[in-house]
Amino acid sequence: MKQFRQHMVRIQGFSLVELMVALTIGLIILSSVSMLFVSSKKTYTTQDRLARLQENARFAMHFIIKDLRVAGYYGCIDDINADSVNNTLNNSTSFAYDAQIPLEGLNNATGTWYPSGSATLPSGIASGTDAIAIRMADTNSPAYLNQEMPNTSAVLKLNSYTDPLTNTPYFNVDDIIMVSDCTSADIMQVTQVNTTDPHLVHNSGAGSPGNSTQMLSKAYSPSGNGTRVMKFMTRQYFIATGASGNPALWRQDNAATPVELVDGIESLQVLYGKDTDSDRMPNVYLKAGTAGLQSTSDWSSVVSVRIGILARTVNDKDTDIDSRTYDVDGDGNIDFTPPSNPPDRNMRRIFQAAVQLRNL
Repeated sequence: MKQFRQHMVRIQGFSLVELMVALTIGLIILSSVSMLFVSSKKTYTTQDRLARLQENARFAMHFIIKDLRVAGYYGCIDDINADSVNNTLNNSTSFAYDAQIPLEGLNNATGTWYPSGSATLPSGIASGTDAIAIRMADTNSPAYLNQEMPNTSAVLKLNSYTDPLTNTPYFNVDDIIMVSDCTSADIMQVTQVNTTDPHLVHNSGAGSPGNSTQMLSKAYSPSGNGTRVMKFMTRQYFIATGASGNPALWRQDNAATPVELVDGIESLQVLYGKDTDSDRMPNVYLKAGTAGLQSTSDWSSVVSVRIGILARTVNDKDTDIDSRTYDVDGDGNIDFTPPSNPPDRNMRRIFQAAVQLRNL
């Protein structure tokens, strides 16, 4: 019996006090782990949103910078003027096809484009933002003139019509194209395509915009691989509301429907570097349309462009209210102030880049 009592003493359970202490310690540990999990989740969410913001900004900068580097590229022509670049399109001086002005700017989403004075503003452009128009020949069209033109109205016979890797045609009917050698260039619209004996027809007639004449400025010859045939485009970049309801970067080619490129880009600000002492280096950066950057002569001295974009997160989940102001292009002036009613809880970052204009 004594041994049984000793055994019963050895197997007795926890006391109520011990149980409460154990539960309290367990709750403290569980609470700490929960707080650590919530903090880690919040940190992860914040970092993920910032990573997406930075990724969007990099994409936006890539698109604009890539095209700025070929602004005014019309083949191997050194000087763009009425004698070197001939445009056979109807309304050849309209904003979408004016090859004589390779670069234009719109300041603060109001007024007119400079230096052309065109009042055709991008559809839905966000207030307070800039826009930029870049004119160029498409370097991704590896087509060359294959036979000499017997006269100025002849078709353009090509070395190739279809991309051998993707089996897609380089050109289609209604494309705006440029034929260019190192002395001159002509712009026209394709009215017919022959794929068997690869050549492009450029008949005159009504269209969109259509050709005012079939005759080019001269009969082009192959000149080795120096006479290129490329798509010609006026490409606009601007900010407007995207499909998600957030601000986004948009692009429009010629008179086509604008295309949304990158979500979460809230402001685009552009400064143009003007060379005042003929050394091909910018001496002053100006907004389009300000004193010293209005006329065609003023713009002929532009040698670089400074791009500033403001990117933001797109789902408004931050706890902190954004009450800062933003100088997007770095000129010392405030370009953007977040809305205060209701309070804005997005995170924002400024990205800037300067681009030397190689062809102007």
